[in-house]
Amino acid sequence: MGSTTTMAIVFLLAVFAVSSALDMSIISYDNTHADKATWRSDEEVMSLYEQWLVKHGKAYNALGEKDKRFDIFKDNLRFIDDHNADNRTYKLGLNRFADLTNEEYRARYLGTRIDPNRRIVKTKTQSNRYAPRVGDNLPESVDWRNEGAVLPVKDQGNC
Repeated sequence: MGSTTTMAIVFLLAVFAVSSALDMSIISYDNTHADKATWRSDEEVMSLYEQWLVKHGKAYNALGEKDKRFDIFKDNLRFIDDHNADNRTYKLGLNRFADLTNEEYRARYLGTRIDPNRRIVKTKTQSNRYAPRVGDNLPESVDWRNEGAVLPVKDQGNC
């Protein structure tokens, strides 16, 4: 009987932990989280948006696109403010993605999901192309930064 009670307690703790984690996830964030009592004035948000547009070189030509992006920006700013107000161990801030929804960001920057059932075809014969040859004198180590083979990290965007 004691093991069933223990199992029930463990199960309830697991359910509580999972539900708490889902609530804290940005992926599950939606408009229901946007009801904090204190928030910025419309003028302050518009001013921040205009500064953000200039800083990130954003310009929208399509009719209504700027308004749509402003609404997304406001929602993201509210999420940032709500998160930072909770005194967590890290802070969020505005970046160049502040006018994108989570779905747009995922589609544009996270790329395609690879099918786990897809297998890489291996060649039947082993290549000796890079095997050291007899008489080669190879150094113990090579700093490829000094050889010009390593470049600074680049933003590949939606590559």
